[in-house]
Amino acid sequence: MVNFNTDARAIFIVFIGAIITATFIGVIADSTFTETNTISRTNITVTPAAVNTTLDLEGRELLTTVSVVNSSNGSQSLIGFGGSLQTGISSTTGLLSVQLILNDTAADFTSDTVNVSYTANPNGYVSDAGGRSITNLIVIFSALAIMIFAIVVFAKEGTLGKFLRGEK
Repeated sequence: MVNFNTDARAIFIVFIGAIITATFIGVIADSTFTETNTISRTNITVTPAAVNTTLDLEGRELLTTVSVVNSSNGSQSLIGFGGSLQTGISSTTGLLSVQLILNDTAADFTSDTVNVSYTANPNGYVSDAGGRSITNLIVIFSALAIMIFAIVVFAKEGTLGKFLRGEK
């Protein structure tokens, strides 16, 4: 026979615990995705301010430059004409940043819009492979903790505990 007093209490405790844990695990999973995956940006439109100045773009560390194209005439690549992407220190935040720079030979393009495509590590990226593996394990262990919490609560508060102890 089911004792509703103890089972109802166990269900209530597990319900509250699951809501709290699900809230935290969602945030942890989102940040884990950012910390372990690279980002690809395609045709980001920016306007360089002046020659030999840097423009900070999204990302912490540049992995590959796909293209830097003058969007005014449609397809002129600026990589051979003084436009390039680099990883540098942001002048506003002091952190690593992907930067667009136009040198003296690209002076004609400083007020034009430029389309930039690249792959980079995002802000907060864990650069060590072992660190990324451990970061992924955090989500798995969080899910296991939810399961263990539910089993322990039902073993302590519910009729499962009475069954395991041999009580009637």
